[in-house]
Amino acid sequence: MLIAEASVETESSSRYLVQLCRHVDHVAQTRPEMQARVEWSDDRGVISFGSGRCTLRADLGVLRLRAEAPDEESLHQLEQRVANRLQQVGRRDRLTVTWTPPHGSRGAAAETPEGATEDNQRTRA
Repeated sequence: MLIAEASVETESSSRYLVQLCRHVDHVAQTRPEMQARVEWSDDRGVISFGSGRCTLRADLGVLRLRAEAPDEESLHQLEQRVANRLQQVGRRDRLTVTWTPPHGSRGAAAETPEGATEDNQRTRA
């Protein structure tokens, strides 16, 4: 598994996390061939595609992204999809996403949206 990470500076990290996840969820509902599953709360999110996933964490002043995929092509596509949409929704704040070069996970456990409750977590299959 290859991993790339990005830290996007913004005072609205939670808002952008929720906005990105809602958008992907909406598109997945209208285009089933997209094969996406989205889970999120106000400060954590996971966007899973057929060949990879992106975990998101909203911290004070920064939105952290972690993309994981089995190969470089899938990772690059995932990075582009997430970055393009996030930069589009954050154009007013001039958000930019710069991914770290990919590295292997060495079997490390992946992050999940911890702390999400049934009241504030949304899941779509």
